[in-house]
Order: sequence, then C-alpha cells, then structure tokens
Amino acid sequence: MTLYDFGAERRLRCAADYKVVFDGALFKVHQPHFLFLATYSKQPNSRLGIVVAKKKVRRAHERNRVKRLARESFRLHQMQLDALDIVVMPKVGIETVTNSELHQQLQFAWQKLQRIVKKHSKIAPSPQK
Repeated sequence: MTLYDFGAERRLRCAADYKVVFDGALFKVHQPHFLFLATYSKQPNSRLGIVVAKKKVRRAHERNRVKRLARESFRLHQMQLDALDIVVMPKVGIETVTNSELHQQLQFAWQKLQRIVKKHSKIAPSPQK
C-alpha cells in the first residue's frame, strides 16, 4: 500500500519549492476548471502543491473540497508520472462543479500532462540528477 501514499516527500512544502515551479514551469495543462504547472523535480518522486486563492474560491469548505479531490487524484496517478514538481491551481467557478466532473477533469489533466512530458522527453532528454 506504500505505493499510493501521500507523505511529506510527495508534497511541495516551502515557498522556495513553489517558486521553482512558478518561475521555471516547463509544462502547462489547462482544463476548464484547473491549471497545472509542472517542471522536472530534483527529488526521485513526483511532488504536488495546491494553490487555492480566496479570490477564486470564496468559501473555505469549497477550497478544502477542491484540495482534497486534487490530492486524492494525484495520489492515484502519481506512479504514472515522471519525477515532476506539480502545482495545481483552480479557476473561477470551480465551486459549482460536481465532484465526479472535477475528478474527470483531473484525470484528463494527468493524462495530458503525461503526454506532454513524454513528447518533451523525446525532443530533449530530462536533466540528469
């Protein structure tokens, strides 16, 4: 069961980690209610960070719902991803969407991110650690 864990080593934890992704995002995935930014990680595992601004999602319980769904989706798809640092940001209007629709959008986003990374790695190999 340790394959699908979401411990501290799977999270972006400090401002510097987020800054690396925001400043050097190699991959961007747009969905109707999400934006994914990603870059190659220096860690052996993929790591996830979630940024939900009050301007985008006003109510705390809705912000928590979005974060919970994004974490669970990442937890289930993390083994299929390369070693990436990923930041997930919801867009305005996400609070009106059902959980099943959000889950479906997240699944499409992970698949699209995988395709983009594979396409990029064929063009330019990933940096060696």
